Amino acid sequence: MKKYLFLNAEDRRPAEESDYRYKKSKPVTAMKAKRDEEGFFIPWAMFRPIGEKGLLCELFGANPIRRAADLRMNRDLLMKEAYEHEVELLMCHIRASELWMQQEFCKEEQAMELYQKSKIQNMPKLTPDGKRKILLDAVTWKYNCVQQYKKICFQFAEAVIARDKSQNLGNTNREHFIEQFIKKANELPEANRRLLDLLYETAWHTIYVFKYGTAPEKVPAPWYDRMGGVEK
Repeated sequence: MKKYLFLNAEDRRPAEESDYRYKKSKPVTAMKAKRDEEGFFIPWAMFRPIGEKGLLCELFGANPIRRAADLRMNRDLLMKEAYEHEVELLMCHIRASELWMQQEFCKEEQAMELYQKSKIQNMPKLTPDGKRKILLDAVTWKYNCVQQYKKICFQFAEAVIARDKSQNLGNTNREHFIEQFIKKANELPEANRRLLDLLYETAWHTIYVFKYGTAPEKVPAPWYDRMGGVEK
């Protein structure tokens, strides 16, 4: 039976690293956040001080064990909140790439307008519409993919870390999930795989910092298989 390896980008050394070969994901539901007239998000109560009673204490009565469980629940929710913010930052970087590209096309059109009005001598070059679409598609496909990949990449990072923390003690469901994730990751075009790696590494860092209290500079490098061949 073929065993798939989860290699980093350097070890994969793909024959084709084209940014124009990728696999699209289904569109995600659009949601709008409220902004003020200057474009900032309207202030909202993102956090309030943690109350004396959490959900379990409220339902079953307070004691130290339930209090600790409630705090763990809060910690896990905070961890996912932090991860979502990192994903949002990644989305902003992708958006910036699209805006930069659109601005370049706009400059071309402005230059052509000046040429047509005889305000400049040399005829500027215009990127053909077909090529513009190809260039933009090579950026914008990531919007949906990031949203579709983010949860499973977090779950994969969580499973790999849990396996390491348990010193590889057997867990059939966890090992099956890891194996299936790696198999699907190996089937992706390299452009998609680089995006998946980025989300996995982001989740890895977030989990260590928020779940295990590791200082950011002391987070270990994300796990990848080592080179050495594929077992059959």
